[in-house]
Amino acid sequence: MISKFFEFNQEKEFKPIKSFYLKDELNPKIWNNFKLDDEIREDLLKIANDYVEHLDIGNIEIDDIIFTGSLSNYNWSEYSDFDIHVVFDFSKINKDEDLVKKYMDASRWIWNDQHDILISGYEVELYSQNTSEQHTSSGQFSLLNNKWIKKPTKEDFTPDEELIKSKASDIMFKIDDMESDLENDYNYEKLSEKVLKIWKKVKDNRQKGLDKEGEFSIENLVFKLLRRNGYIKKLLDLKSNVYDKQFK
Repeated sequence: MISKFFEFNQEKEFKPIKSFYLKDELNPKIWNNFKLDDEIREDLLKIANDYVEHLDIGNIEIDDIIFTGSLSNYNWSEYSDFDIHVVFDFSKINKDEDLVKKYMDASRWIWNDQHDILISGYEVELYSQNTSEQHTSSGQFSLLNNKWIKKPTKEDFTPDEELIKSKASDIMFKIDDMESDLENDYNYEKLSEKVLKIWKKVKDNRQKGLDKEGEFSIENLVFKLLRRNGYIKKLLDLKSNVYDKQFK
C-alpha cells in the first residue's frame, strides 16, 4: 500500500512511469527510416574521440563506438540521453581488468560531470565498455561503421505500473527514512551499512532483471524510475553524507 505521502506526491514521483510506454517510431529528430542523421553522427563521433583523449589510454585500438539506449529504440522519452559506448580491450591497458574498469568508471564520471553537451535537446553520456562485456540493449548502432549492430523491433509491451510503483515505493520509503536518520544524528556507522545495503540491492536487482528479461524487466524499470524521479541521486548523496558525518 502506498502511504499518504506518496499519494500526495504521486503525480511527481511516479510521472516517469509514463515514459516507459513504447513509441510508434524512433525519435524523428535523430532517425529517418532507421538512418541516423549525418550531422548528429559526426558530432557524436567527435565527442567520443575527445572522450578517448580524456581517458589518456595511449594508442589502444578502439573496436567500436556504439550508440545505444532508449534513443536508439522505441522507448525514447524526455528523460532519454545519447548513450555512447566506446568499446576497447581493457586487458591491453593492464591485465587487471577490474582495476582498469575502476579507472574507466572514475574517468567517465569526471568527463560527464565536466561537460553539459546537448544534441537535439538530449544530453550526451559517455561510457567505456570492455570488448568482452555483454550489452543487453535491443537497439545498438555502430557510429564507426554507420550501421545497425542490433536493429530494434517494437515489442508488444505494456509496463505494469502498479507493480513498478509498489517495488519502487518500498525503496523510496527506506531512502526517506535514512534521510531522516541522518538529520537526527543517528548512529552513522550503522546508517552507512544500511545505505550500502540498499544501494547494493538496487544495483543487483537491476542486473538480475537485465540478465533474465532484458531492458523491459520490472527490476530495470524500477531502477529507471528511481533515477528519473531523483531517488538514486538521493541515495548516492546519502552515501557521501553519511560517510562525511562520521568524522564531524
